[in-house]
Amino acid sequence: MIVKEVMNENFLKVSPSDIVGEVVQSLYKNKKSYAPVIEDEEIVGWVTALDLLAGCKHVKTEEAMLFLDEIKTVNPNDEITDELISEIIENEVFAYPVVENDKIVGTLSSFDILKKLTFK
Repeated sequence: MIVKEVMNENFLKVSPSDIVGEVVQSLYKNKKSYAPVIEDEEIVGWVTALDLLAGCKHVKTEEAMLFLDEIKTVNPNDEITDELISEIIENEVFAYPVVENDKIVGTLSSFDILKKLTFK
């Protein structure tokens, strides 16, 4: 099984200039717990609901996000290995951005993997 067979292509995108309180509301409304931060059509960071809730709701997203060099990304053609699944579980990762040619093409969460394994 490879990432592109499992990844979610219908993901929420936020901007570094978005206000955190509005991003939290958007995450809640869309039933998401994470989002890539996109600027000029390229991924520049990653936010999770927990990270945003820990910050001030009036600051911009860029002040609360994890920068791209601080997070793991996966490629659509990467193999979903036992090691990757273990990493997600052990680190309690919400999701990884799926990046190809510096563009985000999807997200991969433990829920995406479970759905695929459950509905084979």
